[in-house]
Parts: sequence; structure tokens; C-alpha cells
Amino acid sequence: MIRWLNTKKSVDCGKDLAKIAIEQIPKDLETRESKRASKINYAKEKMRTRILELKEEDVLNFYKTATLLNTFKWELKDAGYSQEVTDSLTTWILITTRS
Repeated sequence: MIRWLNTKKSVDCGKDLAKIAIEQIPKDLETRESKRASKINYAKEKMRTRILELKEEDVLNFYKTATLLNTFKWELKDAGYSQEVTDSLTTWILITTRS
């Protein structure tokens, strides 16, 4: 039961994913759309790799997944990303963790 509620790895992964997104994805919308899309795709590949590492280390139940997503979303919001960007990336992570 204790392992089921231990979310340390999920929180760490959420912070790692946010760090990747912050480093790779520009906040400003003035960046050309093709360049921005390229950076987003590159960031998603790096995030996918990190998610797969977490899935090998730990079983992601709904509580751990929710904790990961919440950590990720708040890290991006605190970094100044728009609601649209944070929602889009958070949804993508949810789909990726479930596939």
C-alpha cells in the first residue's frame, strides 16, 4: 500500500519533463511556426524517453500519474507559459503515459 502512494519518482519526473520543455520550447509566440513546431517535436521526443524510463522503474497508477501531471503543469505555469501551451503538453503527457 505504501508503494502505491509513494510519488517521489513521479514528482521528480514531472520536474524533469518541465525542465526539458522550458529548455527547448520558446515562450514567445513570435518564433516562426515551423521553428517552434520543430522545437516542440524535439522536446516531446526527449520527454517521451524520460516517460519510458519512469514506466520501467515504477508502475504509474492514477494517483502517481495525476501527481506527475500536476507537478509538470505548475512548473510550466510558474515559468510563465500560457494556459494553452501547458494544457496541450499536459494532455500529450497523459496520452503518452497511458500508451
